[in-house]
Amino acid sequence: MWRFLVILSISLSVLCFEMDEDQIQVANFDVKPGGALLSFEKEWDGVTCKFSYQCQGGTNEEWTMGLVRSQDGRDFSCSVERPSGQSYLFFQAFKMEITGIPAVEGGVYGPEMTPLKQEEFKFDKASNTITETGKFHSQLDKVVLYARKGKTEL
Repeated sequence: MWRFLVILSISLSVLCFEMDEDQIQVANFDVKPGGALLSFEKEWDGVTCKFSYQCQGGTNEEWTMGLVRSQDGRDFSCSVERPSGQSYLFFQAFKMEITGIPAVEGGVYGPEMTPLKQEEFKFDKASNTITETGKFHSQLDKVVLYARKGKTEL
């Protein structure tokens, strides 16, 4: 099941063709430079995804937040990405968090959707977050968190 979600969340454009509308929520927002701590969040079905960041350089860039829910409602993915390609902004900090469901895995990608080195970010299962570390090289194109609800016993 997780392989299925990982493959589907790689590209929101692919997701739109592979899944029903009721399994996907997408919102566009502007990532604004200037060094202020800004955030964008989206809630769906009791799950909230929040992306916070600080960045410099250039002008506003359009980014997309996507939430994907499995048909049984147990598995979620939350991603934030620059859909038109590489970001030209210099990210000083970022944090993605998911509430309402426990996070189980996360990933961060830079130019050409290359995964960042493990030392550049920290996935914290206890706080359901993924953040930059002191070794982050300021290049960010996508952040994703995967989450799973516990089983409901009858």
